[in-house]
Amino acid sequence: MTLAFTAAAVCSLIAAGTAHHWAAPARWTLVALAWVAGAGLIVYSYALAISLATMLFGQVDHWGALLTRAAGATAGALTLACAVAEQRRVRRACVHCARVHGRSPERRTDPTPRWAYLAAYIAIGGCAVRVTALVLDSMTAHEPLPFTLGSPFGIFVVLMILAGTLLPLALVHRFGRIWPRWVVPLAGRDVPRWLVLGPALFVGAGLTGYFGVAGMTAWLLGKGNLAQAPVWKVSMEMFGYTSWGLGLLAAAMSYYGLTRRDCPIPRAHHLADPERHHGARLSWPGPKRGSTPSA
Repeated sequence: MTLAFTAAAVCSLIAAGTAHHWAAPARWTLVALAWVAGAGLIVYSYALAISLATMLFGQVDHWGALLTRAAGATAGALTLACAVAEQRRVRRACVHCARVHGRSPERRTDPTPRWAYLAAYIAIGGCAVRVTALVLDSMTAHEPLPFTLGSPFGIFVVLMILAGTLLPLALVHRFGRIWPRWVVPLAGRDVPRWLVLGPALFVGAGLTGYFGVAGMTAWLLGKGNLAQAPVWKVSMEMFGYTSWGLGLLAAAMSYYGLTRRDCPIPRAHHLADPERHHGARLSWPGPKRGSTPSA
């Protein structure tokens, strides 16, 4: 309830434009509160991803719980949208494309930051650890591997592996932003950003909330059936899923910036009038054209 009321309050202030006349530190505090409240609501609704996954098997434990989790996650996402909007205004980003020109990537073909590559490969490593634990568990129990089962669970495992390999690679490599040559009908065109960004945020937030927060807490407190499970298995599952989720979220941040729509204002105009288009005063090495140098 605290998270929900905080989210409602900060979103109301942002939407009403009340903070426009505040000092910069106060506005940054409002942005921080919005981020905390929005992320907190999403983390609190961590079981939504599992509830949606169980629908593949036709098993929904409680429709009321599902709707409550969906409402919490939706409210969290909308609160984060308010936080991003206010943050752009505080940073005085370009009103046309939301970039801070000179500091933000300008096009999809710009190189991916190294930290994003690191995050993506951490996510792949986390997926590899989790799948290894799954294989070892099946071998120990003398059961067939889940990939070989012609059932919805086998399909789920295949989709899970794709979300831990292809998805993080698409977040940081060119083929995730521009269709490669072998995709003949679409080669050279922009990949719809939410085709990659949507699953990355959903899976990343779900894994981080369910395993990184709830799972780790239950394990440390000895709750549920985790205390009876082998330590190696729980460790591989918890740390694998958590690093997987965090890696996806971090790489998604880079992808979000790289796939912004092109600014409709030519770059030369930004350089000529940075105050108008950037929304932020930039230092300039010399006087403007037509002005008289001061003493």
